[in-house]
Amino acid sequence: MNEMTMYQKIKLAAKDKPHYPAVYYQGTKISYRKFIAMVDRMANILEYRLDVHKDDVVLVAQPNIPDVLVLIYAINKIGAIVNLVHPFIPFNQVQKIIKETKTKVAFLFEQRIAKEVEKYRDIKTPIYVTRVEDHLPVFKKFVYHTFMNFKIRRKLGKWRGSFNGFNYLKDLKPVRGKVSSESNDADKLSVLLHSGSTTGDPKTICLADKNFNAVSDSTFEILCCDKQAMAKGGFLSLLPSFHGFGFCMTMHVPLASGCTVALMPKFSAKEVAKMMKSVNLSVICGVPTVFEHLLKCKEFVSSKYLKNIYVAYCGGDTISISLKKRFDEAMKNGGSNAQVFEGYGLTEAIAVNCVNTFAHNKEGSIGYPVSFAEFKIFDEHGNEVPDGEIGEIVIRSKTTMLGYWNDPKATEATFKNGWLCTGDLGYKDADGFIFFKQRKKRVIKVSGVAVFPTEVEHLVETVPGVEAVCAIQIPDQRLQHAIKLFVVAKYFDEEGMRNQIMDTCRKYLIKWSVPKEIEFVKELPLTQLNKVDFRKLQTEEDARRGVINKD
Repeated sequence: MNEMTMYQKIKLAAKDKPHYPAVYYQGTKISYRKFIAMVDRMANILEYRLDVHKDDVVLVAQPNIPDVLVLIYAINKIGAIVNLVHPFIPFNQVQKIIKETKTKVAFLFEQRIAKEVEKYRDIKTPIYVTRVEDHLPVFKKFVYHTFMNFKIRRKLGKWRGSFNGFNYLKDLKPVRGKVSSESNDADKLSVLLHSGSTTGDPKTICLADKNFNAVSDSTFEILCCDKQAMAKGGFLSLLPSFHGFGFCMTMHVPLASGCTVALMPKFSAKEVAKMMKSVNLSVICGVPTVFEHLLKCKEFVSSKYLKNIYVAYCGGDTISISLKKRFDEAMKNGGSNAQVFEGYGLTEAIAVNCVNTFAHNKEGSIGYPVSFAEFKIFDEHGNEVPDGEIGEIVIRSKTTMLGYWNDPKATEATFKNGWLCTGDLGYKDADGFIFFKQRKKRVIKVSGVAVFPTEVEHLVETVPGVEAVCAIQIPDQRLQHAIKLFVVAKYFDEEGMRNQIMDTCRKYLIKWSVPKEIEFVKELPLTQLNKVDFRKLQTEEDARRGVINKD
């Protein structure tokens, strides 16, 4: 089955279940037949209106609205490359990504454009704008449309409409009588994702259809059920498309399996409880903070629809044993046999490579390898270590990336004899379960979103008066982790410097990367190689806070 493209997988599901809802969004249900028609229509527009063809790069920066799925599969159908980006990243990062990937067309979210509309006019790449309400039911559409009109008028001094040079996606029309091309190559580059690489340095990761389809082909192995058991199921899709786990496991897997994707643009535990009344939610995937919020929501834990939940998966960060037990107990009390299981994957080997399931699970582990993946533990010389000994986790899998975009040296350095070196430390026990210990790379997970300390540090170093800076992680009740900065300043005006640093970070960084705390120090500790000893700062901070840090 892996020779099929992602589009062809969805097309096959649509042929099998044409009238079953493929997508649920804010009260609107889109059948598989209608969804494929929307994708085909968009593919026609891309090819014949926008002159997008095989191997062209198309940037898609969207929240979880139907347009994101339509665009992804339309781009995939004609053999172009979808460049998935966070819908709310600052303008400077969008501009950089467009330039580095030679993006031909960009589809951006209206609320992002509205924040920095003047800057976006300087981008020569054609930009098309999407809106939240285009797929809403009539009344919700009217309310939201009216609200946004006044919001944009208040901000920009003009009524909502075309932003003088930008066009709305909804206004694009297909060319009648034209049938768009259909790619048959599942091995070629089809998706670009942006992550921290296996060293913690931001990279663009190249993936093929076969990588995503390897996971979708193993859906029922991972879920531990047959196709009929999930025939009327729905997957809660609140993790974003630019997140590998989000797109692969909560969008492509259910669509390729003939299930419903229940899109949620902005997470709300109460909205999940409401959604369960309209959609038979069988699978919930989220980061640890999602499950914490669900447990605190009375409407969710008391819902009579909990009994429909079959299983839940936690990714993006480590779930505590306590949280797992509390969630499992809530499911049991609600009449469900569901459990939340932890798995492991990274963007370089998309989504799920080992996972705890009903068939294979062990407390404290990150799971048992899926049939398409092999795991080993290497020492620093690239030799396999005995069971129980800590080393670097390495993977050989059908989901392994093609490489890093325009960076053959980094790609070569990430592989050892065909094994992908993850940059994570752990061990394998005698039963084959994998246990995660800590990150070898410098990546901090804030509410499941990867934050790169070096990126924050490089930005803060541009603030006048900053001599040196180091970013570490601190615990946060809402986000699980947050960022703390240690700053050495040339001159000392603590309040003014703090405000300047925070203003700079808010302007140029995604919100999860913005520091929660800043501490000014006279100097930063150094290693024997005269590099900032961030590990010492982290250890000392953990000790002050009484934190046992696994990351």
